[in-house]
Amino acid sequence: MKTIDNLSIKENSQPLIRYGNIKNRNDYICLKKELRFNSSDCQDTQVVDMVQKAVDYAYDNLKEPENIYEGYDIEFEAEITDIALSIDAHLQKNKKNKKSSNIRKFILDVINTEKYKQGRSGFIYLLYILKMDDNLKQIAIEKKDFWSTPRIAFQLLYALYKRKIKGFSQEAEMLIKNFPKNKELTKYAHKYIEQQTNEICKTL
Repeated sequence: MKTIDNLSIKENSQPLIRYGNIKNRNDYICLKKELRFNSSDCQDTQVVDMVQKAVDYAYDNLKEPENIYEGYDIEFEAEITDIALSIDAHLQKNKKNKKSSNIRKFILDVINTEKYKQGRSGFIYLLYILKMDDNLKQIAIEKKDFWSTPRIAFQLLYALYKRKIKGFSQEAEMLIKNFPKNKELTKYAHKYIEQQTNEICKTL
């Protein structure tokens, strides 16, 4: 299973449509590229507006089966994950927006919107990037269904591991048991369990 970093688009020159509406797929692609490569001057509210337009277009229009990226059933799921990667790229250029309450709220809203299905995995990745540990832990506790969806479970476990958040060894063990053929998922499940065991040993 690939992480979010494997979903990408290449930079090229396109007309800016930051303040316009998405009329077709070309506009949608341009908006994602603008967000990823040309948004360093954007205020947080502008970023949220751009991302909302992109997410809405992807969900409303990209309904074909997903045949390229593993772990997604419908095209819009992979696209929404890719939009999350565009947010990450923006945040690397405009670091002050990492503290934006508007962007953080938008991320949580997407994660809590069930219709986006596996597309929410990319936004879980952003919880790790933004060090939203309390929200990450709460989601890991409350969203029981996330643990039964390999794509989301992988990103959730990856974020918990990277942020060294305790308390989910049992869930990691269940992932190993339930998805033994998923090499990336089971690898991080083992890594998480080892990390937690080492932390316990340090306290003894």
